[in-house]
Amino acid sequence: AVFPWTNLLVVVVELEGSEQEALDLVPLVTNAVLEEHYLIVGVVVVVDIGVIPINSRGEKQRMHLRDGFLADQLDPIYVAYN
Repeated sequence: AVFPWTNLLVVVVELEGSEQEALDLVPLVTNAVLEEHYLIVGVVVVVDIGVIPINSRGEKQRMHLRDGFLADQLDPIYVAYN
């Protein structure tokens, strides 16, 4: 899931894995977003599976996710500020 925060693009990804796997995932995420969308990622947040809120239609609720990020309620596995 992706949302803006101040002047930064925040990408939140779910991972069933360790902190080391999360660390390895960060450059893959930033490069994929850059190559596919020509956008620079400011923050990558890696969270456990099921943390990203989903509505009854299966759509990601980005604003709820952003609110959780701003309130420091996501309990991330890893956070990278680029």
